[in-house]
Amino acid sequence: MLKQLHSITKFILTHPLTRQNKLKALISFGRWQIAARLLGKKVIVPWVEDASFITAIGETGLTGNLYTGFMEYEDMLFLLHALRTDETFIDVGANIGAFTILASKVVKTKSISFEPLPETVDRLKDQIQINRINDFVSVRNKGVGDKVGALFFTNNNDTINKVSLAGGVDNTTKVEVTTLDEELDKDKKYFFKIDVEGFEYNVIEGGKNILSSQNTIAIIIELNGSGEEFGHSNQDIHEKIISLNFTPVAYEPLSRSLHILDSYNKNGGNTIYVKDVDLIKARCKAAPSRCVHTANDIFI
Repeated sequence: MLKQLHSITKFILTHPLTRQNKLKALISFGRWQIAARLLGKKVIVPWVEDASFITAIGETGLTGNLYTGFMEYEDMLFLLHALRTDETFIDVGANIGAFTILASKVVKTKSISFEPLPETVDRLKDQIQINRINDFVSVRNKGVGDKVGALFFTNNNDTINKVSLAGGVDNTTKVEVTTLDEELDKDKKYFFKIDVEGFEYNVIEGGKNILSSQNTIAIIIELNGSGEEFGHSNQDIHEKIISLNFTPVAYEPLSRSLHILDSYNKNGGNTIYVKDVDLIKARCKAAPSRCVHTANDIFI
């Protein structure tokens, strides 16, 4: 418990959007912890512009956004600054839909959200419902991989459920699996987020036709070493992606600057890949600022 509290406190105090208001951020964290326990139920939290999310104690995939504005600071703001309404946002491993909310409620683009576990899909649909973006989001209760079929997924690990190499054992669910090339139209414009807890190489392999197209604008993908369990290193996945004519970049949201990397993001977490660096630089500079209510109504 103390270790977890230390980790959360460090996250809050070092976050770029709380550095000027550290005490206020910590007070907000404490008030949330007390209020949520007293209420004992889920709470609707105003987030960015007119977007909200439903959360409760223990929902780590969303509560970080409550404490600091953005749980995944660089990546979420990259999406808000670089995504455009004539593109379709593809959320592979949507979980309960933080990125989908930003894409379809804030940017107001269409989204296709893939989530394998039925229980998580129900929670995702709740987020879509409270944001009134049902007409913008297509939810697909499927896993995504390198071939069409079925796989077992763990179902008791909150935001880090994944393909079960052990197959049908306790705490797993058998799920239909598809591929990006099977599901998507190559002639449309796409912007991807891929977070599949180590199965990234397989997702890329099953989407080579879509991802090699110039119509695929960008990918935000988690590369944290978890692919080793499935036989693929971060470097393997990185090389697979750049073979499809992507360039890895780092994004600094406050200055809206984009920097080309010579590898994947080795600091852990996500790496951003783009097809046209100059296009994305111009987009980010031109994007409107958004009001983030969970970061003291800061505009960024």
